[in-house]
Amino acid sequence: MKYLGGKNKIGKELACIFDKIVNNNDVDGYLEPFCGSLGVFKRVIPYNYKKYIAADVHEDLIKLWKELQNDTLKLPKKITEKDYIKLKNSNESSSLRAVVGFGLSFGGKFFNGYSQKYSANSGRDFYQEMKRALDKIKPIIQKSNISFVNKSYDNFNPDNMLVYCDPPYEDTTKYKSTNDFDSNKFWETMRKWSKNNYVFISEEKAPKDFLCIWTKSRNRSTSLKNREYKLEKLFVYKYGKVKVNSKNKKTIKKCKNVIRKTKKK
Repeated sequence: MKYLGGKNKIGKELACIFDKIVNNNDVDGYLEPFCGSLGVFKRVIPYNYKKYIAADVHEDLIKLWKELQNDTLKLPKKITEKDYIKLKNSNESSSLRAVVGFGLSFGGKFFNGYSQKYSANSGRDFYQEMKRALDKIKPIIQKSNISFVNKSYDNFNPDNMLVYCDPPYEDTTKYKSTNDFDSNKFWETMRKWSKNNYVFISEEKAPKDFLCIWTKSRNRSTSLKNREYKLEKLFVYKYGKVKVNSKNKKTIKKCKNVIRKTKKK
């Protein structure tokens, strides 16, 4: 699924890191308060945590995941540019707005221009690609211990959970619903959560009392001509439940090797 800032390409590696550092029997479940396109969330599900909670402030997105999970998602056979514009200007939240707003827009940025119009002779049909992506995700999230919530991260009070946060990055493009994101408040919340939870955070930078335990270079541009590579990082709170030691560092390297072997098959 196209989604600006999505973690689909690194989701498997992150899920492996979580599993190597945190025993699923030691926590009461998995919480992802910025679930987005489920790039990481769907990769964590096979590790059999007691419960899974995916949340996001984007109402259209959560409606999409709920309807896909409940098998009530009904999509039209095709979407025209006229349909795209109509949905973009609509004030009514819907799962279709999420499908079209992300799936048919440049770089997966919500209603960032009708990309199908400029597909030229590529033969690609972005709407059908989006539908196929959703068909792959559907059986993964159709489990009774998985719930989707339209809720801001700061309305949670987790306890003894494995938590992964992929917040709007500082100094990067944000969606309308995250334009007023308070990064200082976020990091203070992460400090609080880390006392009773195993918390991992994706960002490019973090306050000095957070440790970077993993890095990976990724293309972060919506343009094919002008690719911009950034260093993706995974942080933990220095004084939190996640303990960084030589053993953890070795397990993280093993996760990188697992991903390489998977790609070769």
